[in-house]
Amino acid sequence: MLRNGIIKAFTALVLLGTLALSGCGTLMARSQYSSYDLYKGTQENIQLLTMRGARGYDGYATIYCWMSIVCPLVAVVSLPVDAAVDTVLLPYDAKSVYY
Repeated sequence: MLRNGIIKAFTALVLLGTLALSGCGTLMARSQYSSYDLYKGTQENIQLLTMRGARGYDGYATIYCWMSIVCPLVAVVSLPVDAAVDTVLLPYDAKSVYY
């Protein structure tokens, strides 16, 4: 009985931690200047994982991310959430780009 309670508590803790860390790319892209026009959060996650478009010291962030082991997992887990948030914010981003 006690073991089931511990397993349920641990499962809830892991789920809450995952939800708390989801959307990191969207927060990064919208809190600082992003060079991307549409799907900013998704593009930030992909740039963090692949060094695509990295200039200057931006490549060090990717290297540090891969060395920390947790960062790539968080980026991959938050990618679907970032894509969903970017899809919801697509009209706002398109309006700011094309008008």
